[in-house]
Amino acid sequence: MELSPEQEARRIAAVRRYDILDTPPDGAFDRIAGLAARLFDAPAATVTIVDTDRVWFKAVCGLTGVAPIGRDPGLCTSAILTGGPLVVPDTLDDPVARAHCLVTGPARTRVYAAAPVTTGDGHRLGTVDVLDTRPRHITPDQATALTDLAALVMDELELRLSALRMLRVERELVEVEHAARERAQRDRSEIAAYASTLQCTLLPPALPEVPGLEASSHYTTASVHDVGGDFCDVFPLGAGTRRRRRPPRPQRDLGDTRHGTLRSLGHCAHQPALSAVRQRVTWTKAPEG
Repeated sequence: MELSPEQEARRIAAVRRYDILDTPPDGAFDRIAGLAARLFDAPAATVTIVDTDRVWFKAVCGLTGVAPIGRDPGLCTSAILTGGPLVVPDTLDDPVARAHCLVTGPARTRVYAAAPVTTGDGHRLGTVDVLDTRPRHITPDQATALTDLAALVMDELELRLSALRMLRVERELVEVEHAARERAQRDRSEIAAYASTLQCTLLPPALPEVPGLEASSHYTTASVHDVGGDFCDVFPLGAGTRRRRRPPRPQRDLGDTRHGTLRSLGHCAHQPALSAVRQRVTWTKAPEG
Protein backbone atom coordinates (compact mmCIF):
# COMPACT_ATOMS: atom_id res chain seq x y z
CA MET A 1 0.00 0.00 0.00
CA GLU A 2 1.43 3.33 -1.07
CA LEU A 3 1.62 6.24 1.37
CA SER A 4 -0.47 9.30 0.60
CA PRO A 5 1.41 12.56 -0.05
CA GLU A 6 0.41 13.78 3.42
CA GLN A 7 1.61 10.56 5.07
CA GLU A 8 4.88 10.66 3.16
CA ALA A 9 5.42 14.32 4.12
CA ARG A 10 4.96 13.44 7.81
CA ARG A 11 7.31 10.48 7.45
CA ILE A 12 10.01 12.65 5.85
CA ALA A 13 9.54 15.22 8.62
CA ALA A 14 10.25 12.43 11.12
CA VAL A 15 13.40 11.47 9.18
CA ARG A 16 14.57 15.08 9.34
CA ARG A 17 13.80 15.26 13.05
CA TYR A 18 16.37 12.58 13.85
CA ASP A 19 19.05 14.37 11.78
CA ILE A 20 20.70 11.09 10.81
CA LEU A 21 21.13 11.38 7.05
CA ASP A 22 24.70 11.74 5.73
CA THR A 23 26.25 11.28 9.17
CA PRO A 24 29.56 9.38 9.57
CA PRO A 25 29.62 5.65 10.39
CA ASP A 26 28.53 4.84 13.92
CA GLY A 27 29.71 1.78 15.83
CA ALA A 28 26.31 1.13 17.41
CA PHE A 29 24.57 0.79 14.03
CA ASP A 30 27.49 -1.17 12.55
CA ARG A 31 27.20 -3.71 15.37
CA ILE A 32 23.48 -4.15 14.74
CA ALA A 33 24.12 -4.83 11.05
CA GLY A 34 26.85 -7.30 11.93
CA LEU A 35 24.60 -9.04 14.46
CA ALA A 36 21.85 -9.38 11.86
CA ALA A 37 24.24 -11.03 9.41
CA ARG A 38 25.43 -13.51 12.05
CA LEU A 39 21.93 -14.36 13.29
CA PHE A 40 20.83 -15.17 9.74
CA ASP A 41 24.13 -16.71 8.69
CA ALA A 42 23.95 -14.32 5.74
CA PRO A 43 26.81 -12.70 3.84
CA ALA A 44 25.38 -9.18 4.09
CA ALA A 45 23.15 -6.97 6.21
CA THR A 46 22.41 -3.25 6.24
CA VAL A 47 20.69 -0.48 8.20
CA THR A 48 18.99 1.99 5.86
CA ILE A 49 17.09 5.28 6.01
CA VAL A 50 14.64 5.98 3.20
CA ASP A 51 14.83 9.61 2.10
CA THR A 52 12.65 11.49 -0.39
CA ASP A 53 14.46 10.18 -3.47
CA ARG A 54 17.09 7.75 -2.20
CA VAL A 55 17.84 4.89 0.15
CA TRP A 56 20.79 5.87 2.33
CA PHE A 57 22.88 3.24 4.14
CA LYS A 58 23.69 4.08 7.74
CA ALA A 59 25.47 0.76 8.32
CA VAL A 60 26.72 -1.97 5.98
CA CYS A 61 28.09 -5.42 6.76
CA GLY A 62 29.48 -7.67 4.03
CA LEU A 63 29.17 -5.24 1.12
CA THR A 64 31.85 -2.92 -0.26
CA GLY A 65 31.58 0.31 -2.18
CA VAL A 66 27.94 0.76 -1.26
CA ALA A 67 26.44 4.13 -2.18
CA PRO A 68 22.89 5.47 -1.81
CA ILE A 69 20.47 3.93 -4.29
CA GLY A 70 17.21 5.11 -5.76
CA ARG A 71 13.83 4.41 -4.25
CA ASP A 72 13.10 1.57 -6.64
CA PRO A 73 10.24 -0.65 -5.45
CA GLY A 74 10.71 -4.25 -4.42
CA LEU A 75 13.13 -4.14 -1.46
CA CYS A 76 13.83 -1.28 1.02
CA THR A 77 11.18 1.07 -0.39
CA SER A 78 8.57 -1.69 -0.23
CA ALA A 79 9.63 -2.68 3.30
CA ILE A 80 8.65 0.73 4.79
CA LEU A 81 5.13 0.25 3.44
CA THR A 82 4.51 -2.80 5.64
CA GLY A 83 3.71 -2.92 9.31
CA GLY A 84 5.97 -5.93 9.90
CA PRO A 85 8.85 -7.85 8.34
CA LEU A 86 9.06 -8.16 4.58
CA VAL A 87 10.51 -11.45 3.26
CA VAL A 88 11.29 -12.19 -0.38
CA PRO A 89 12.44 -15.87 -0.49
CA ASP A 90 13.67 -15.62 -4.10
CA THR A 91 14.00 -12.24 -5.74
CA LEU A 92 14.11 -13.74 -9.23
CA ASP A 93 10.60 -15.10 -8.70
CA ASP A 94 9.27 -11.70 -7.58
CA PRO A 95 8.05 -9.57 -10.50
CA VAL A 96 8.91 -6.30 -8.70
CA ALA A 97 12.13 -7.23 -6.87
CA ARG A 98 13.80 -8.89 -9.85
CA ALA A 99 14.48 -5.50 -11.47
CA HIS A 100 16.01 -3.94 -8.34
CA CYS A 101 19.65 -2.80 -8.52
CA LEU A 102 20.58 -4.95 -5.50
CA VAL A 103 19.38 -7.95 -7.48
CA THR A 104 20.80 -7.10 -10.88
CA GLY A 105 23.97 -5.44 -9.59
CA PRO A 106 27.12 -6.78 -7.89
CA ALA A 107 25.24 -7.73 -4.68
CA ARG A 108 23.33 -10.44 -6.61
CA THR A 109 20.68 -10.61 -3.91
CA ARG A 110 18.45 -13.71 -4.11
CA VAL A 111 16.94 -13.58 -0.60
CA TYR A 112 15.83 -10.37 1.02
CA ALA A 113 14.38 -9.93 4.53
CA ALA A 114 13.74 -6.59 6.22
CA ALA A 115 12.00 -5.11 9.24
CA PRO A 116 10.99 -1.43 9.32
CA VAL A 117 12.57 0.99 11.79
CA THR A 118 9.45 2.58 13.26
CA THR A 119 9.11 5.63 15.50
CA GLY A 120 6.86 5.77 18.53
CA ASP A 121 4.27 7.71 16.53
CA GLY A 122 4.23 5.14 13.73
CA HIS A 123 6.53 6.61 11.07
CA ARG A 124 8.76 4.07 9.32
CA LEU A 125 12.12 5.73 8.79
CA GLY A 126 14.03 2.89 7.16
CA THR A 127 14.90 -0.78 7.53
CA VAL A 128 17.23 -3.42 8.94
CA ASP A 129 17.94 -5.73 5.98
CA VAL A 130 19.48 -9.15 5.51
CA LEU A 131 20.66 -10.14 2.02
CA ASP A 132 21.80 -13.55 0.77
CA THR A 133 23.04 -14.70 -2.61
CA ARG A 134 21.20 -18.03 -2.52
CA PRO A 135 17.49 -18.77 -2.11
CA ARG A 136 16.52 -19.85 1.39
CA HIS A 137 13.66 -19.97 3.85
CA ILE A 138 13.31 -17.39 6.63
CA THR A 139 11.71 -18.76 9.80
CA PRO A 140 9.18 -16.82 11.91
CA ASP A 141 11.70 -16.68 14.75
CA GLN A 142 14.25 -15.10 12.46
CA ALA A 143 11.69 -12.56 11.28
CA THR A 144 10.91 -11.71 14.93
CA ALA A 145 14.63 -11.30 15.65
CA LEU A 146 14.87 -8.92 12.72
CA THR A 147 12.01 -6.87 14.18
CA ASP A 148 13.86 -6.71 17.50
CA LEU A 149 17.01 -5.49 15.74
CA ALA A 150 14.98 -2.75 14.04
CA ALA A 151 13.69 -1.72 17.48
CA LEU A 152 17.31 -1.52 18.70
CA VAL A 153 18.09 0.83 15.78
CA MET A 154 15.15 2.99 16.82
CA ASP A 155 16.42 3.05 20.42
CA GLU A 156 19.83 4.23 19.19
CA LEU A 157 18.19 6.96 17.13
CA GLU A 158 16.24 8.15 20.17
CA LEU A 159 19.37 8.22 22.34
CA ARG A 160 21.22 10.13 19.65
CA LEU A 161 18.37 12.62 19.33
CA SER A 162 18.32 13.20 23.11
CA ALA A 163 22.07 13.84 23.09
CA LEU A 164 21.72 16.29 20.19
CA ARG A 165 18.99 18.18 22.00
CA MET A 166 21.07 18.44 25.16
CA LEU A 167 24.02 19.70 23.13
CA ARG A 168 21.84 22.32 21.46
CA VAL A 169 20.49 23.48 24.84
CA GLU A 170 24.04 23.78 26.21
CA ARG A 171 25.11 25.81 23.18
CA GLU A 172 22.11 28.10 23.56
CA LEU A 173 22.92 28.63 27.25
CA VAL A 174 26.53 29.49 26.38
CA GLU A 175 25.32 31.98 23.76
CA VAL A 176 22.87 33.55 26.21
CA GLU A 177 25.58 33.85 28.87
CA HIS A 178 27.99 35.40 26.38
CA ALA A 179 25.35 37.90 25.24
CA ALA A 180 24.55 38.79 28.88
CA ARG A 181 28.22 39.44 29.62
CA GLU A 182 28.58 41.66 26.58
CA ARG A 183 25.42 43.55 27.54
CA ALA A 184 26.67 44.01 31.11
CA GLN A 185 29.99 45.33 29.82
CA ARG A 186 28.19 47.80 27.56
CA ASP A 187 25.99 48.89 30.46
CA ARG A 188 29.05 49.47 32.67
CA SER A 189 30.69 51.55 29.97
CA GLU A 190 27.54 53.59 29.42
CA ILE A 191 27.08 54.17 33.16
CA ALA A 192 30.71 55.25 33.54
CA ALA A 193 30.35 57.66 30.62
CA TYR A 194 27.09 59.02 32.04
CA ALA A 195 28.62 59.44 35.50
CA SER A 196 31.61 61.25 34.04
CA THR A 197 29.38 63.65 32.12
CA LEU A 198 27.13 64.23 35.10
CA GLN A 199 30.13 64.79 37.35
CA CYS A 200 31.43 67.51 35.05
CA THR A 201 28.06 69.25 35.15
CA LEU A 202 27.82 69.12 38.95
CA LEU A 203 31.28 70.25 39.99
CA PRO A 204 32.00 73.96 39.43
CA PRO A 205 35.38 74.92 38.05
CA ALA A 206 35.97 77.23 41.05
CA LEU A 207 34.24 78.78 44.05
CA PRO A 208 32.58 82.13 43.45
CA GLU A 209 34.73 85.20 43.94
CA VAL A 210 34.02 86.90 47.26
CA PRO A 211 35.49 90.36 47.89
CA GLY A 212 37.82 90.31 50.88
CA LEU A 213 37.94 86.50 51.05
CA GLU A 214 40.33 84.02 49.59
CA ALA A 215 38.78 80.53 49.18
CA SER A 216 39.85 77.30 47.56
CA SER A 217 38.07 73.97 47.15
CA HIS A 218 39.08 70.43 46.20
CA TYR A 219 36.52 67.76 45.19
CA THR A 220 37.24 64.02 45.20
CA THR A 221 34.65 61.31 44.50
CA ALA A 222 35.09 57.94 46.16
CA SER A 223 35.02 56.10 42.81
CA VAL A 224 35.09 56.90 39.12
CA HIS A 225 31.61 55.37 38.98
CA ASP A 226 30.26 57.74 41.68
CA VAL A 227 28.91 61.22 41.17
CA GLY A 228 29.69 64.11 43.49
CA GLY A 229 28.31 67.63 43.57
CA ASP A 230 28.90 71.12 44.88
CA PHE A 231 27.76 70.54 48.46
CA CYS A 232 29.39 73.68 49.81
CA ASP A 233 28.82 77.28 48.80
CA VAL A 234 29.49 80.77 50.10
CA PHE A 235 26.72 83.34 50.34
CA PRO A 236 26.33 86.77 51.97
CA LEU A 237 24.55 87.27 55.31
CA GLY A 238 24.64 91.00 55.24
CA ALA A 239 26.89 93.58 56.85
CA GLY A 240 29.87 92.14 54.90
CA THR A 241 29.66 88.77 56.67
CA ARG A 242 29.71 85.55 54.70
CA ARG A 243 29.21 81.99 55.82
CA ARG A 244 29.21 78.59 54.30
CA ARG A 245 25.78 77.35 53.39
CA ARG A 246 24.95 73.94 54.79
CA PRO A 247 24.19 71.34 52.12
CA PRO A 248 20.47 70.78 51.44
CA ARG A 249 18.84 67.43 52.21
CA PRO A 250 19.27 64.56 51.40
CA GLN A 251 22.95 65.44 51.93
CA ARG A 252 24.23 65.13 55.44
CA ASP A 253 27.04 67.19 56.93
CA LEU A 254 29.43 64.83 58.72
CA GLY A 255 32.12 67.33 59.67
CA ASP A 256 32.29 71.08 60.09
CA THR A 257 35.53 72.77 61.06
CA ARG A 258 36.55 76.29 60.14
CA HIS A 259 39.94 75.25 58.83
CA GLY A 260 39.28 71.54 58.30
CA THR A 261 37.59 69.04 55.99
CA LEU A 262 33.90 68.86 55.13
CA ARG A 263 32.73 65.32 54.23
CA SER A 264 29.24 64.91 52.76
CA LEU A 265 27.12 62.09 51.43
CA GLY A 266 24.75 62.47 48.49
CA HIS A 267 22.10 60.39 46.81
CA CYS A 268 21.36 60.11 43.08
CA ALA A 269 17.88 59.01 41.97
CA HIS A 270 19.18 56.75 39.22
CA GLN A 271 22.33 55.54 41.01
CA PRO A 272 21.80 52.60 43.38
CA ALA A 273 25.09 53.10 45.16
CA LEU A 274 25.67 55.90 47.69
CA SER A 275 28.09 58.47 46.32
CA ALA A 276 30.73 59.87 48.65
CA VAL A 277 32.22 63.27 48.02
CA ARG A 278 34.95 64.85 50.05
CA GLN A 279 35.49 68.59 49.94
CA ARG A 280 38.29 70.48 51.47
CA VAL A 281 37.48 74.15 51.84
CA THR A 282 39.99 76.56 53.29
CA TRP A 283 39.37 80.20 53.59
CA THR A 284 41.11 83.12 55.22
CA LYS A 285 40.18 86.70 55.42
CA ALA A 286 42.11 88.75 52.95
CA PRO A 287 44.45 91.35 54.52
CA GLU A 288 42.94 94.76 54.72
CA GLY A 289 44.42 97.69 52.86
